[in-house]
Amino acid sequence: MQQPPPYVPAGGAPPPAAMVTKVELSVSCEGLRDADVFSKSDPICVLFSLDGNRKHEIGRTERIDDTLNPKFQKQIVIDYHFEEVQKLEFAVFDIDENTNNINQGDFLGKMECTLGQIVSASNFKKPLDYNGKAYGTISVQCQEQGGLQKSVNMTLRGVKLDKKDWFDKLIRSKWLGLQILASLVVSATLACYPSASYYVLPLYIALLLLHLTKLGKSDPFLEFHRQLIDGSYALAHRTEFIKNTLNPSWKPMDINTRRLCDNNPDTTVKVECFDWNSNGTHDLIGEFYTSLAELETSHAGKTWSLVHPKKKGKRGYKHSGEIVMERVEVKRKYSFLEYIQGGCELNFVVGIDFTGSNGDPRESSSLHYLGGNAPNQYTQAITAVGNVVQDYDSDQLYPAFGFGARLPPSWQVSHQFSLNGDPNNPDCHGIAGILAAYHQCIHSVQLYGPTNASPIVGSVAAMAREAFHQQQAKQYFVLLLITDGILTDMDQTIHMIIEASELPMSIIIIGVGDADFSDMERLDSDDKLLSLGPRVAKRDIVQFVPFREFKNATPARLAACVLDELPDQVSDYFYSQGKEPPND
Repeated sequence: MQQPPPYVPAGGAPPPAAMVTKVELSVSCEGLRDADVFSKSDPICVLFSLDGNRKHEIGRTERIDDTLNPKFQKQIVIDYHFEEVQKLEFAVFDIDENTNNINQGDFLGKMECTLGQIVSASNFKKPLDYNGKAYGTISVQCQEQGGLQKSVNMTLRGVKLDKKDWFDKLIRSKWLGLQILASLVVSATLACYPSASYYVLPLYIALLLLHLTKLGKSDPFLEFHRQLIDGSYALAHRTEFIKNTLNPSWKPMDINTRRLCDNNPDTTVKVECFDWNSNGTHDLIGEFYTSLAELETSHAGKTWSLVHPKKKGKRGYKHSGEIVMERVEVKRKYSFLEYIQGGCELNFVVGIDFTGSNGDPRESSSLHYLGGNAPNQYTQAITAVGNVVQDYDSDQLYPAFGFGARLPPSWQVSHQFSLNGDPNNPDCHGIAGILAAYHQCIHSVQLYGPTNASPIVGSVAAMAREAFHQQQAKQYFVLLLITDGILTDMDQTIHMIIEASELPMSIIIIGVGDADFSDMERLDSDDKLLSLGPRVAKRDIVQFVPFREFKNATPARLAACVLDELPDQVSDYFYSQGKEPPND
């Protein structure tokens, strides 16, 4: 039977597309290949979409040190289309802590499947393929995004946790080799100089006893797991570990209820307490079970007993310590779309590098060359990011700055100037206005240097500080910084970023050209908060990508990569400040 043509309303416009369903993928592995010589692998999992012979990165988990059985906490978000066969590849790598480049790491294995297979299974598990052989397994759980979001903010402490076996910890200790070496040195010294025994031997024994005393205490941390339909558990949150204590007090934790229990107050939540070990073989101290319903009605002083499954039922065994609730609060957490739909606007600001290292704009080799068949990398970056962000700013006025050029008529170097030539009003109308001002500016300034970005970061931070004092979540600033090299004022820029981390502001940095941008990855602190001396950023607000990785990709791919973290940065920031959408 012939199908009728699709309905097209008056005016010829097709009906609006349905909202895309987003799902979160939680990944864990078991029995990975050990690629390190003196320790275990430091795995990270990267998810690719497969399109024929091409594949594109969708997202990646965090890197976990020294383990062959990682449970990744960072989830990967992907659009789910029922009508498409979405082929995926999960690839696991062992990478060094100083790089995010998987090409510099060791390949540990991969698994190919479809998103439909994962969605239809509560816990999808399959062997990892390492050069044609099965080596370890990977498990993927899927959870749909959406629904009313809440967050459990609580503070817990432990009381009289079990000591772990000191001999076991001594055997696993990375200092065991040094202890053996020290014993040999002491023995040789006493053999040659017997009189030294009066002070060398007591000192050595005292130091050894001190170390054994430390080994007798635990380094505890907690893991929260939500129960799945099939009865298995998926990691929802992991605390920090606290060294050498049987009475730890963990930092306040904030756990999204969707991640903790799929917003079901009666879903079982398993809480495990482990003794951290540097080699990744953490020892279970004990566990207890709770639920969101119980947490919501808990009060300060509420106590749970930690029970070790292997000790349970043994004669004389009661528990392995206790976990005490210090404080708990369950609060509404608004999503990014709720903030946007409630009246919050994204204020887009652009900063462009006009230093001499870009090359003479009149030459085709210059990164600022405008005469080619295709737009230069600066133009492509502004267009890709701007076309997405512009939908969230009602007045379509965007401040646009340059830095590192000599300006007429004095030809003095400026580290912050308006692209439109008006020092009192840097606003450009629309993305087309930014591009027009940029193209005009290229012909009116002299490229020079150095590459100082801190003045522009500081100026945008000053704008964001005004929004910081507003009672509601009305404005959030997004700075797009495009540069061709390493920043000359790196420390000053880091200082400004740390200052800005407490403000409604995010920074996107795109590196153009073929320079070595390895030092710039320091600013994109996904695994560890940015720091300078004793000062540490409140949160991660920087996303850095080299443009060359997207030379053969569509502008949409570049925009998706650099804007991937922005929605969470916006909603998490306003939640931390206790600010609601303006029209809520």
